[in-house]
Amino acid sequence: MNRVKTIFICIIASFVMSGFLNPIGLISEPMSKALAITLTEAVARFGYFTVGVFIGYLISYFIFDFIRLRTSVILGYGLQMLAVAGLLLSENDAAMKLFLFVIGILASIQVCGASTLVSLLWQGKPRQTMLIGQDAAFNGGGIFFTSLTTWFIASGFHWGATYALVAIVTLIIALVASVTDLEVANRDHNELKGPTEWNPRILAVGGSVAFFMLSKISIFIWAPLYVEQAFDVGIAQAGSILTNIFVGAFFGSLLGTYIVSRIRVEYFLITMLIVGATSLGSILSLADFQLVLILGYFLGASIGATFNGYTSFGLSFVLNPTHKNVAYLLIAGGIGSALAPWFSSQVVEFSGEIKYVLGLCLFIQCLVLLSVICLILSSWYLEKRLTRIEG
Repeated sequence: MNRVKTIFICIIASFVMSGFLNPIGLISEPMSKALAITLTEAVARFGYFTVGVFIGYLISYFIFDFIRLRTSVILGYGLQMLAVAGLLLSENDAAMKLFLFVIGILASIQVCGASTLVSLLWQGKPRQTMLIGQDAAFNGGGIFFTSLTTWFIASGFHWGATYALVAIVTLIIALVASVTDLEVANRDHNELKGPTEWNPRILAVGGSVAFFMLSKISIFIWAPLYVEQAFDVGIAQAGSILTNIFVGAFFGSLLGTYIVSRIRVEYFLITMLIVGATSLGSILSLADFQLVLILGYFLGASIGATFNGYTSFGLSFVLNPTHKNVAYLLIAGGIGSALAPWFSSQVVEFSGEIKYVLGLCLFIQCLVLLSVICLILSSWYLEKRLTRIEG
């Protein structure tokens, strides 16, 4: 039973992050109306959350040298619940930005802690499977929270109603952690302080992850707004594209969990990036709303397990991954995520068209695909060279 609770804590951190991050594209418009600000200002405001996520990943690089994972889970989720309450109850602009920033920090520390648990408790393909299982939780949360957010908005609820529900989930996690004997917490604390291996390939994966997350989060933010503008539909119909993306992402991550347990993760990444670029390009070029909704499933499936697939891909380049390796990849992804609201809103502000920011996302995905291919080729070259030297 303790093992089950440990797995729950590892998986649910991604579900919580999903609850905060994925509804942004849906709640930005009602938030802008409620606070009497422009849409681009509302989107940019969530940059305080994504910057907080990035800062949290930076903190994660060091914090587990000093604080046990169990303590981090209990204290972090408790504080997170209080920060959400502060966000929803506050009417002060500066205070709201501060609470969004704090929520981002705490959420990302929990994600890094969960990924660290996974990397220490499992090895090889089981580790890959668990990491992509975290993606399944993130995408399952995307289905749940975007569907619920669409209903909340259509029913006239407060723009932050979904966040209130996420706060309840954080309280549940803190309670579960308080009665869970985390296995890593029982180890000698010095085991978390072992030497960390670095090489050019894992560093390059980090750069690729940053660009991928910049594209991914920008798509989540602007896809429903693009559909609403391009096809002149209401928020309920526009929200359905985001729900479809996460339905596809959820089933894609479940399928990816099985596939990665059978094949090398790099082949999986290449396939998913090709499907994603093709789907996004088709969405931007088609005039049939129903077909665009269908393509949303394929776009979602393509990004369903890609981030943690990247994490697994990066960790495969080091012999004994530590929390610093995990934190580095999360920091890299956090940089892209942090920049996405500000960067994408600036593109829309400058161009006046949402379509252009999604077109830029397509270009970025093609660059990411090229980087993965180059990393694979360089890895093959190094392996052959090493074999010749040993021979």
